[in-house]
Amino acid sequence: MSQANADIEDVLADVANVLRERETGRSQTYRSEVREIEDVIYLMPGAWQSITNSLTALDQSLAPLEASFTAGEEGPERAGFPQSVKNVAKSAIQKSVYWYVNPIVAQLHRMHASTARAMHEMADQLKSVNDRLEVLEKDSLSRRVQALEGERFDERIGRLERSWRQRMAEEPRYAPPPAESGEPTAAAEGDGRGVGRERPPIGRAEPLFHFDYYWFESIHRGDRALIKRRQQPYLEFFEGCSNVLDVGCGRGEFLELMVEKGIGGYGIDIESDAVQFCEDAGLKAEQAEAISHLAAIPDDSLDGVFISQVAEHMTPSELIELVGLAYNKMKPGGHVVVETPNPQCLLIFASFFYADLSHVQPIHPETMRFLLLSAGFREVEIKLTNPVPRNQRLGKVVVQEISPGETWVDELNANVDKLNSVLFSYMDYAAIAEK
Repeated sequence: MSQANADIEDVLADVANVLRERETGRSQTYRSEVREIEDVIYLMPGAWQSITNSLTALDQSLAPLEASFTAGEEGPERAGFPQSVKNVAKSAIQKSVYWYVNPIVAQLHRMHASTARAMHEMADQLKSVNDRLEVLEKDSLSRRVQALEGERFDERIGRLERSWRQRMAEEPRYAPPPAESGEPTAAAEGDGRGVGRERPPIGRAEPLFHFDYYWFESIHRGDRALIKRRQQPYLEFFEGCSNVLDVGCGRGEFLELMVEKGIGGYGIDIESDAVQFCEDAGLKAEQAEAISHLAAIPDDSLDGVFISQVAEHMTPSELIELVGLAYNKMKPGGHVVVETPNPQCLLIFASFFYADLSHVQPIHPETMRFLLLSAGFREVEIKLTNPVPRNQRLGKVVVQEISPGETWVDELNANVDKLNSVLFSYMDYAAIAEK
């Protein structure tokens, strides 16, 4: 709005409307641009509120003018002054101050209009940037999903190839000759391809399908990069070692970390697919059951033992035997690291623990400490790992203004801390001990 067409009457009327709206709560009609800035709030709520409040405060600065020039528009006449005299006085005052007030009011209008346009442009730009970010996030998510599907497909193909190679190695190269007695041979009782099949025991039906635990674990355990990041801190307990045993090595994340760090060792796992995966990756692993393997190797032959996510799969008697064998087979000064889900974090029971059919029971950290100490280990340390993300924890209450002496906010937040410590603390722990 230019200086020539700035009308002080319009401005004063708008200021009066602002005051009436605040007093009565009813919306008024405005002819100037002093409140235009509030239109942008719907685009960017919250961010502009403080700026809008500051600019609106300029409107209130015009209130004295409105009080001076429009006080006589409403209400009864004051004693001793006829209405005509008031109008003449008002007109004279308006004309006398017009050339002083009008440029200031026009400048305020220009400032409001310019600010409104600038904020509209900023809001439009930010909205455009936000729209582009949403598109990029959707594209990125789509690519991540496609990459994950590709990894799952490649892993599935690799598993099938390893299973096929294993079956080909187990099948007899030649079919045995038929028995002279005329009794049917194993091949004759087989599947029609000359491959014999062992009959299921009497009274027990043959399973309808094979539960592929390796495939199940690859889906629910997480990608190898994540597991390696979680297991990275355990390397410090095996530095300089040349013969570390990884019990339940799985896909060989810790074996790969040891190779990268120059630590010698090997892994064992009962799943043939897991062992084949490690071998294909150039890692040293063999298929074996933990207790029988430890029982067969010489005493004091291992520099250390790493047992990750295995203890919860064992019965109490098996776990006791495993810990005792690990102690006997380790050299003095070696470390054992036992990582397992933390039952003190109740979220594990609602998220993943009972999703695995092979889980027997969780082991309390103090129970694990007692087992290691009973076996002869010393200096047992419990380290909590894998914290629940902060955005999944209960949030504290924040109150801007509170009356003196009120303690309910502190008490409520203290209870929130207690709940977080039980429900959403650390999902795993590691018991670390030295022989």
